[in-house]
Amino acid sequence: MRICTFVVLSLLLVHHLAHAQTPHIKGDIYISVKAGTVKANLTVSNLPNTTNYVIRLNSGFNIQAFRDSTDSFSYAAQRAYDPEKSYESFQYWFPAKDNKSRFLPRQFRVSYVGAFPVYGDSVKKSDRGDWKGNIAFNGKTVRATEQSAWYPILYDTLEDRTYQNVTYDLTIHSPDVQSIYLNGAPPQSGQTAHFKSDRPYPLLLFVGDFAFRKERSTYLINTSLSGSQAEVLDGWFSRIKAYYQQHLQIPYGADVTILASTPISKRNDWMFVTYPTIASVSPTGWLNTLVDDKKQALSDSSLLSFIAHELGHYYFGSVISPNSTLRWPFLEGMTEYISLQVTRDLLGQSFYDRQIKQYVGACKNLTDFTPLKKIITTSEITETYRYQYIPLMLTALERQIGREQMWKWLKTILVTPNPTTNYALFRSTLSQSGVNEKTIEAFEKTYLESDDGLPALIAQFKPTSSAYYCWGIAKEVPKTGDTRKPQAFYTTIKSIKYDDKELGKVAQQYFDFAKSHCAPANETCTSDFNSYDNLEDAQKAQARWIKNLSEKYTVKQIEF
Repeated sequence: MRICTFVVLSLLLVHHLAHAQTPHIKGDIYISVKAGTVKANLTVSNLPNTTNYVIRLNSGFNIQAFRDSTDSFSYAAQRAYDPEKSYESFQYWFPAKDNKSRFLPRQFRVSYVGAFPVYGDSVKKSDRGDWKGNIAFNGKTVRATEQSAWYPILYDTLEDRTYQNVTYDLTIHSPDVQSIYLNGAPPQSGQTAHFKSDRPYPLLLFVGDFAFRKERSTYLINTSLSGSQAEVLDGWFSRIKAYYQQHLQIPYGADVTILASTPISKRNDWMFVTYPTIASVSPTGWLNTLVDDKKQALSDSSLLSFIAHELGHYYFGSVISPNSTLRWPFLEGMTEYISLQVTRDLLGQSFYDRQIKQYVGACKNLTDFTPLKKIITTSEITETYRYQYIPLMLTALERQIGREQMWKWLKTILVTPNPTTNYALFRSTLSQSGVNEKTIEAFEKTYLESDDGLPALIAQFKPTSSAYYCWGIAKEVPKTGDTRKPQAFYTTIKSIKYDDKELGKVAQQYFDFAKSHCAPANETCTSDFNSYDNLEDAQKAQARWIKNLSEKYTVKQIEF
């Protein structure tokens, strides 16, 4: 029975992907990494039949012309800027003859050029100022993603659907680089590279002076990972992908690519996913800290949750592209929920319980709460809402309908053709997957319809402990040119009454204490305050922190 279900769902997914309208982009792109310039001559075809649309292109581009498919004449085009829909781009459209409606040809040509700052001098970089939507030149490489709209992206304003996944036939020309990478295809050496894909992908572009290699099923681009470190990561990637495939019964897709780059600012240190690429943007080579080369294992088992989340975005991000009012719950909340299942089944119950407690703690501080059923705009969904509240709410749902039914529901969402990810989809797919109406109504009434839903949810996860076990750790932020080994200190573990107000009070006391002990020696000291429900977890966590910091910092204990 399981095998039959897998085949049916797989065929449904393949049918959905094969027949979905997917734009195709063909042409040439010219890049100078040293000068910070981009020039493109492209043909965009296989466009849907719609008049409710805009075409997004980065606001740093100057459009030479939108031309017809035979290059015989130019289209008149209008543009606007709507930061609520796309902060990084202008939105273009072709007005109809009445100048009131719009028309969209099945294909068009577009030529544009742009010049962007090159941040090669680290002294002149700002402290912050890098993000996924940047077209980021650092003098050695350029990084651009679908969020930056460096290629034409169609957005259907009626269906709230972004056509960022495209098939392509592109030639990249860059005379001052060693290698070129375009998402969905293997990287290539040389100053000119031709990439072609009949399978749609969001386009991440990475061009510059970098090396690359393949470790079993994982491409490594611009990383300094050792062979054994890469093998450890590849092994975990394979296990997690197999886990998702088994439970969702949908093939995972292409092999993963790990890409390392540096920010064009001083302190941004982050990661993002543009499937099938997992990209690290770090000034300190953060990827290398993931694996203990001596033990050939993850340096911290808790990192598995993070890795599982990023890999989970293939399903909630690529198989379906969340949109509409509940874009964030479907994109991040459901991805966090399935990564939580990986934590439980591949790491163990204690790691799972710790994650649930973290969600509960974050939800207790959730302000301006809007019940899921009453969400009107995406701005009502904060980071805490999407990353902590949603997986906790889904865990409560799991307690009512069971894990097997949860997986069945998630599969139902994923095989829904061109879904609009709003509350109607959330509810209808629950019913379609086999959850009875009375159960849905009861869950809605308790958690999803009123402001009382948040305290009701938190009450479902009451702790059994009577005390918090807490401790703090602080470390200097290394300064450029400083050869002195930076300092770090940690406190002894304290036991306090299990009371959130008391915990908040002690935490504030600790941060004031840490600040006074860091300054004036280092005004950029960072501090963490950690709390646990039992002494054993607090001791284990403290030991992990100390071990991880000891290689780069002088670590000492201090009384607080």
